[in-house]
Amino acid sequence: MTVALYRTVLVVCLLLGLMAVPATAIHAQDSAEMQAIARNLVSHRALYTLSVARLDPRNYRSGIAGGLSLEFVHACDGYVLNQRFVIETTTDDGTILNNMVLNSWEALDGQSFRFKMKDEVNGDIEQELNGEARVNSRSGGSVRFTLPEDTALALPPMTLFPTDHTVRLLALARSGGNWLQASVYDGASSDAYSEVGGFIGGELPPESGTNPVLEPLKGQRSWRIRLAYFTSDKAQDTPDYEIAYRLYENGVADDIVFDYGDYAIRATLKLLELKPRDAC
Repeated sequence: MTVALYRTVLVVCLLLGLMAVPATAIHAQDSAEMQAIARNLVSHRALYTLSVARLDPRNYRSGIAGGLSLEFVHACDGYVLNQRFVIETTTDDGTILNNMVLNSWEALDGQSFRFKMKDEVNGDIEQELNGEARVNSRSGGSVRFTLPEDTALALPPMTLFPTDHTVRLLALARSGGNWLQASVYDGASSDAYSEVGGFIGGELPPESGTNPVLEPLKGQRSWRIRLAYFTSDKAQDTPDYEIAYRLYENGVADDIVFDYGDYAIRATLKLLELKPRDAC
């Protein structure tokens, strides 16, 4: 996020009466509360169907379909996150099939992160990454890649990995805060991390519908979240993409919209399996 834009966001937050939390305050959140929130994250498997949420007239796409599978394991030594994103895009020139798999492990203390990512387009490898990241809240950190070889990426102080970022969003939501700006690295790039501006809406009413998929989420508190992702190595006034979703206090996400500007994709939860945590 450019400095000018970040200042503008902070001014807007103040005018709207929102609680803004800059990156320098992220690691000052109460550690006991953070640990309690982290312990509440549930191991689960979730399957989502993908459909068109919006297609602007200037867009060359005429149809989008696919699926997202997500497996989150709250293990004794860290968090395992396995994701597969399959998108079939229809255009006047034919069909494009994107298949991205991202597997990662994140330490419970948020200081280290391992990942493997493979992105294929019509069966051809578009990008493949393999590496490990470490970060220190004061001195920053780095990502060391084994694929591509001899590649490294510097990370700023207080960089967050995905699950730690989610925990801090939940902590802020529970305290009534509305805005969190953070540097985040998720293993999807070899040359940049993301500057993420996160807006947290008010707490939503408890789940009370008859959808059997959402039955395990009844009684869970939840909030509407919107994240704007800016590439760290570019000066830009608009995000690369945004993600809006309903986040439950146990870490499950529902009603997800990926917004890429001239088109948006909706991910609808179709299967949810909660799994017991291993005894540690």
